[in-house]
Amino acid sequence: IRLKDGRIALTYGWRRPPYGIRAMISQDDGQTWSREIVLRNDGASWDLGYPRTVQRPDGKCVTVYYFHHPDQPERFIGCTIWDPGK
Repeated sequence: IRLKDGRIALTYGWRRPPYGIRAMISQDDGQTWSREIVLRNDGASWDLGYPRTVQRPDGKCVTVYYFHHPDQPERFIGCTIWDPGK
């Protein structure tokens, strides 16, 4: 997504151990990318991902995704609120 400050935030499912949800930020319209930001790394398997992100008025991002946690047999839709400024 295009953040309010003009940067681009990319979120994606990481389907290799440690399984989870990650993000990267670009300050130059996608020419280069930041280091990975780990939103979650506690997935049970590669069966996760499909994130969608929006930015709240306070600048924080809300990312929702399909997830599989080791303690829960059922897959579910999870959510992480994170600060793209940090």
